[in-house]
Amino acid sequence: MTVRSIRRPLIATGLVAAAATVAFTPSASASVPLRAAAQADNASVTAFVVGATGKIEANGAAAIVPVTVTCSKAIDFDLEVKVAQAVGQTMRAGTTVRRVTCAEGTQQVRIAVVPVERPFAAGVAFGVLNAHPCDPYCTPMHDERKFNLAL
Repeated sequence: MTVRSIRRPLIATGLVAAAATVAFTPSASASVPLRAAAQADNASVTAFVVGATGKIEANGAAAIVPVTVTCSKAIDFDLEVKVAQAVGQTMRAGTTVRRVTCAEGTQQVRIAVVPVERPFAAGVAFGVLNAHPCDPYCTPMHDERKFNLAL
């Protein structure tokens, strides 16, 4: 092995680790229950909450993240769910964007997130939600918190 053949994978791994660290660094609100609330009074999506426990499927090939969505009227919107998990010295992460159809009221949706490289494991993970409902104000919503993944 030459220095050049070793350097490229190390640089790529370092860049991926740095990007994941920046993207999934917990905020000061990480211990607060995840609840996003629209700022506008006429917003269609009024809140969303990640459940306390997600489920690992297919030996870690996916994490099922329960999200409770509350809408003041029927609307379709894009919901982005990011999951990151540190297991030992390794990082596991994945992102899913899903179109959600929300009826008036509160409902629960289950979003499957597939990890990029390593399988998810039982334990603590960190979730980030971004919603982009285009109600009269097109107000983006964002929240984050830690939650548990169980088998």
